[in-house]
Amino acid sequence: MTETTLAVIVAHGSPSDPDPLDRELKELAERVGDLAPGLRVVGATLAKPGSLEAALEDSEAASATLVYPFFMSKGWFVSKELRRRVSAATKAEVHYLEPFGLDDEVTSLCIQRVSQAAAQLGQTLRTTVLVLAAHGSQRGPASANAARAIKDRIAAAAEFHDMRLGFVEEEPTITEAATDLNAATAVCLPLFATSAGHVLEDIPEQLAQAGFKGRLMAPIGEDEQVPRIIANALRESHPFSVS
Repeated sequence: MTETTLAVIVAHGSPSDPDPLDRELKELAERVGDLAPGLRVVGATLAKPGSLEAALEDSEAASATLVYPFFMSKGWFVSKELRRRVSAATKAEVHYLEPFGLDDEVTSLCIQRVSQAAAQLGQTLRTTVLVLAAHGSQRGPASANAARAIKDRIAAAAEFHDMRLGFVEEEPTITEAATDLNAATAVCLPLFATSAGHVLEDIPEQLAQAGFKGRLMAPIGEDEQVPRIIANALRESHPFSVS
């Protein structure tokens, strides 16, 4: 891959307050770029007007353009809206990578994160109840199916006392998933890429409705290992390679 290859990391962002998350995506892109020599890595959000278009401004002069969806699934925004916006912004040929949440490394990261949280509470995974909080969607099954796949992969790789999955926008809700749990052994991990309205408002509200007294963790997309995971995906993306 030449030095003129452009990689654009795109998240949804926050329509009600687009600037903070847009800045976070640009900072994330800088960290990924440090780990992927030979790439020009930039960040953008769909929610901030002009952000994606600015990120793609030099794409037609680049030798290749990669778009990395910083989303948990290949739902409507990734499969439809992102492609529409990119096509409207550039005539360059674009190579789309799989979304962050579909990367196998995310499963290992979830287990590692929960293991650390359990240890801080003086527990093991076998004594821990894990509540996975996911988005879900009324637009289609992709979001929920991706969350279920992560849950299945976690269950195949680690043994918990119990593991439950709840959604913000469909059933079972997070409130239903988090009801009747022992506060001393329960942790909730949001399967979200960023901390927008759902993570900051909806998940805490649904947990409160359930009487959940366990530990609410930061979303998996904010882990310090995420830049490495994205850089690896960019390196391994066919037919490109980064030295």
